[in-house]
Amino acid sequence: MQAVPLELLINGLTVAAGAALLVERFTELLKQVKERANKFFLERDAEAAKLAALKNAQQQTVLIQQHLQAGHSADLAVLKAAAASDGNTADSHNSDSNNSGENDTEHTAFEQHGAITVIPIPVISGESAALNVFMRLAPLGLGIILAGIFDLHLLAMFTGQSVVDIPTLWAQNNWSGIALQTLDTLLSGLLIGGGSQPVHVLMRFLTTRRLTDSEKQALAQVIDPGEESRIASSADKAAGQNTPVAESRLAGPDIHYVGGVNPQSLEYVHRRAADPDQIVVHHTAMNSALGFNAIVDEFLQQKKWLTGYHCVIMPDGAIRPFCRWDRTGNHAKGHNDHTLGISFHGNFHQQEHDRFANNDGRYGPLTPTPAQLDAGARVIALWLNLYPQMPGQINEAVVPHRALSGANTVCPGNQFPFADLLRRSETYRTAWQASPQAQSELQAFRQKPYIYAQNLNAAVPVAGGSA
Repeated sequence: MQAVPLELLINGLTVAAGAALLVERFTELLKQVKERANKFFLERDAEAAKLAALKNAQQQTVLIQQHLQAGHSADLAVLKAAAASDGNTADSHNSDSNNSGENDTEHTAFEQHGAITVIPIPVISGESAALNVFMRLAPLGLGIILAGIFDLHLLAMFTGQSVVDIPTLWAQNNWSGIALQTLDTLLSGLLIGGGSQPVHVLMRFLTTRRLTDSEKQALAQVIDPGEESRIASSADKAAGQNTPVAESRLAGPDIHYVGGVNPQSLEYVHRRAADPDQIVVHHTAMNSALGFNAIVDEFLQQKKWLTGYHCVIMPDGAIRPFCRWDRTGNHAKGHNDHTLGISFHGNFHQQEHDRFANNDGRYGPLTPTPAQLDAGARVIALWLNLYPQMPGQINEAVVPHRALSGANTVCPGNQFPFADLLRRSETYRTAWQASPQAQSELQAFRQKPYIYAQNLNAAVPVAGGSA
């Protein structure tokens, strides 16, 4: 069984969670229908019982009338004889009562009992029973249908097996493959039919458990789709890990930037009054095995914000711009208007009794990788060269999130090598300032869009026309 990238599992379970939400909405609708149906059944059964009782009373009345008309005189004689017999029995009973009065008195208290409460068991009609069965099976059936529509094969996904479509298997007469595919769809549908809670529990387990060494090695080989910058070749990366700063990077920034994630969404919002004058260092505090898309979703989908960090540095050294650099991000409350935020993907805080800390390595390594630190230092050096408002002292220009006024946080974690990051950043900055080639590349970089703050008084288009 081959190792499966965690991101692939999370993506598949995310689709399953969405389908499970549809099942839950469908179940809620069924409950409303069931309540109305039960009310209808009760009213109908009550009306039917009332009509049956009325009909029965009418039939009894007819029978009594027929009986009286057929034998009225004979019945009177019988009634008189019965009355005389009852009188003799009563006299005999009175005599016996006088003789046994004392015994009856002794047992009177013993024989007196309180009323016994009898709770009638409601009679469930066949239609109500059928509706209850349908309510139980319908979500499971819908889950199986959705699993087929979304082509979900969770069993194959977790075991790392490839999925071949049914027509191909049919053409190959691969009946065992068809049976396994069908079973996989059924099991995936049953998981979806159980609602979103089981899926979320499974996702939480996968994203918080401690990864084995083999899983970490396999996850490190996953290339995040849509990355904006390609990392160095394997030989260059190895050289970069053996030396504090890769020599090939000293010649120039070599950083790709086109505005980050969906730059047009910030065209008329989050405008800066001036260019940034400080850089804030963060950690994402997430599992480092998750991809860049998970970080973006955390801000755009979960928090419902327009943007987040200005740049995210992945464990493999990939540089992932997020927010436009000429716009305010969402990363440091009270300081967003004048800062740039750079975040290193992972959780680098270790503290006992802190449930969000990475005490057991469940969020990945406790420190950034060498490639990650090197890439982050290059981004910081680029920003220091692009924006003249930055202080000359690097420890004033670059600060950890926790050092900001009003910041109630441990970010970027007590295991983050902040001094090493500053040293690397200063090395790049000074090397680029002394290199004619780097200065030429920096000058070209300054001409790119989405770098510098624009006039806040610029016209903003009005919906349906132009300003």
